[in-house]
Amino acid sequence: MSVLTEKVTNKEKMGFGLGDAASHIVFDSSVAILAYFYTNIYGLPPAVMGTLFLVVRVLDAITDPIMGAIADQTKSRWGRFRPWLLIICVPFAVSCVLVYSTPDFDQTGKIVYAVLAYIFMTLMYTAINIPYCSLGAAITSDPQESLSLQSWRFAIAPIGGAMGTALILPLADFISPADRAAGMQWAMGIFGVIGCIMFLVCFFTTRERITPVKEENMNIARDVKVLLKNDQWRILSVYNLAMLCGVVVRGSLLVYFVQYILNQGSGIISIFMLATTIAAVFGSLFAKYLGGWMCKIRASIWINVLSALAGLLFLVLPTHYWIPAFLVHIFLNILQGINAPLQWSMITDANNYGEWKTQRRITGMNVAANIFIIKLGVAIGGALTGWGLAAFGYQAGVEQQSAEAVRGVLILFTVLPAIFYLITAISIRYYKLTEERMNIVVSDLREGKFQSESEVIGVMSPKAS
Repeated sequence: MSVLTEKVTNKEKMGFGLGDAASHIVFDSSVAILAYFYTNIYGLPPAVMGTLFLVVRVLDAITDPIMGAIADQTKSRWGRFRPWLLIICVPFAVSCVLVYSTPDFDQTGKIVYAVLAYIFMTLMYTAINIPYCSLGAAITSDPQESLSLQSWRFAIAPIGGAMGTALILPLADFISPADRAAGMQWAMGIFGVIGCIMFLVCFFTTRERITPVKEENMNIARDVKVLLKNDQWRILSVYNLAMLCGVVVRGSLLVYFVQYILNQGSGIISIFMLATTIAAVFGSLFAKYLGGWMCKIRASIWINVLSALAGLLFLVLPTHYWIPAFLVHIFLNILQGINAPLQWSMITDANNYGEWKTQRRITGMNVAANIFIIKLGVAIGGALTGWGLAAFGYQAGVEQQSAEAVRGVLILFTVLPAIFYLITAISIRYYKLTEERMNIVVSDLREGKFQSESEVIGVMSPKAS
């Protein structure tokens, strides 16, 4: 790859972070609010909602690699990835409104509309988020600068997350006190416009410094084969899938937990959602310092083990008073805030390692594959949430739930995420791209060097550490 070695400015890091803030309006609301919207406001049965999340995401198996390949082959005076921020930002905003609309259809019509609106939002998210996430690897290849860039990103991203989670219900009730469905539609319309502006700021403030060594015609099958040769990407796939399943199950059930286990209303729900955002910001800011003090792999292992154990505390905490649960919730989201920059820094490292090993840089395809795995985790987590609620007898649109349904909410909220976090911690133990090894990789790439398979094995062996 060709690369300019200048440091990335704080202005550019901030602009880059605003792009993820825009993305998180959709992503975080899909994790924390959309299940509640579909069951309690839109009126979908929980099992239908869960199946919707899973089936629609199957489409990503086709669209994600296609978008990654298209982004890799894009040629413009703005680079390969930035143009897509400009092209898709308006349709992205429109999709936010459509998915939170409640048309006056019969049950079949509402299901069909929900599927179509969710597909459109998914396509727009794919079309803008894959180029955005690829942009990070095109800004810098330096491991420390990359971690700093991702720390800024995940410190700013919760601004969008707060819109899609903590602020949507209060704003909806303020706009339309007597009709929450209409209020949520208007609120997401406002947030969609703000997200569009954020993407434009990201476009105008960032710069692509890294370009591939050589350009080749688009060949998705070839790029997928190249990707699968990357053993570190395969490990990260298991890691990302398990972690997102845990994040989504817990995030999707937070509203239900506060309402049915803690017996609190929308005001306290919003406080929990806002705390999610603030805690994630603190965690993201701390990630860079933790990465300088401890190997990011070891840090991620401990973070996920602690996330599993802390989540199980909700089983024994008092439910008549919400403050103890709130404090554990803050701790969990600080951990998650730390983990996000580490996760995306490792994704960037795996992309550089893949180029070093295979002599082909496929940033768009690499990121597309990672995002597909992440969205598959979102889909599986959402499906398990819906199916789990249905299995325990949860009734859509019913304010008073049975004791069995309430017990199910508690079990799903605590035990299931803990299992996924432990799988995450185990999987990342096999990841080998420490900072020392990545310094070798990046140094070789800057000098135009690549490694044969035997040399890769030599550098990646335990003796190399």
